[in-house]
Amino acid sequence: MVTTAEVEGRIAIREVSRIFLDTEEKAVTALQNVNLDIHPGEFVSLIGPSGCGKSTLLRLIAGLDQPTSGDLLLDGEPIRHPHYTRGLVFQDPTLFPWKNVWDNVASGLEARGIVKELASEVDTYIELVGLKGFEKAYPHTLSGGMAQRAALARALVNHPKVLLLDEPLGALDAFTRMNLQDEMIRIWRERGTTMVFVTHDIDEAVYMSDRVIVMTPRPAEIREILEIRLPRPRQRNSPEFFRYRSEILEILHLLP
Repeated sequence: MVTTAEVEGRIAIREVSRIFLDTEEKAVTALQNVNLDIHPGEFVSLIGPSGCGKSTLLRLIAGLDQPTSGDLLLDGEPIRHPHYTRGLVFQDPTLFPWKNVWDNVASGLEARGIVKELASEVDTYIELVGLKGFEKAYPHTLSGGMAQRAALARALVNHPKVLLLDEPLGALDAFTRMNLQDEMIRIWRERGTTMVFVTHDIDEAVYMSDRVIVMTPRPAEIREILEIRLPRPRQRNSPEFFRYRSEILEILHLLP
C-alpha cells in the first residue's frame, strides 16, 4: 500500500443526523446520531435494509449533502462540499457518452486544468483497471463491467484519499461481479485508498471488507460493527466465511 494512506484518509462521523421533508412537508429522519470512525486505508462496507440511509450517509461523506446536525471530518477538516480528495462511484457508471474511455477517465483532471501534466496518469489507471487497448472505445461499445472499470479509473486518477462506492457492482451479472470484486480488492491493496462501500449483498460485504457496519431501518443508526478477521484472498465457501455471513443475517433479522 502507498505510505500516504497510513496518515491520510481518516473519516470521523460525529452525532450525524439528517432530516428531510417529504411531499407533505413532514419531517422524515433518515439518519439519527450516527457515530463512526473509519481508519486510513480501511475497507468498510455499509449494509442494512433498503432505504435505511446508507446512500444518504455516503452522500454526506462525499459533500453532496449536509447533515441537519453533527459533523463529518476528513483528516480533521470539516466536509462542507464535494472535493476531488473524495472520489465517488455509483451503480450506474455515468460515463459521458460523447467521450471515449481515455477522455472519460481524464475528465476530472480536465476539470481541474491539469490533464496535460498528468496525461500519463490516465494511461496508468486505464491499465490498472484492465482497459488497456480500449482507450478509444466509446461507452455504448463497452460491457457493463468494462464501463464500471472506466468509472473506477476516473475516480482513482484524481488520487482521492477516500473512494466512496454506492452499490457499484449491483447491476452486473454474478460472474462479472465476482471478477470486479477481486479487481477492486487488488487496486485497494495496491493504492491504499480508504474505501467506503454500500451494498445489499452480505456475501460481498464479508468478502471485501475489513469491517462491516450494520445499520438499522430508518431512522438509521449503527446497530453493530463486525470486524472480518479472515485472511486474504478469502474463500467464499469456508466455514469461517459462512459464520460471518450467518452472524450478519441474524443481526438483520433481529432489526425491527
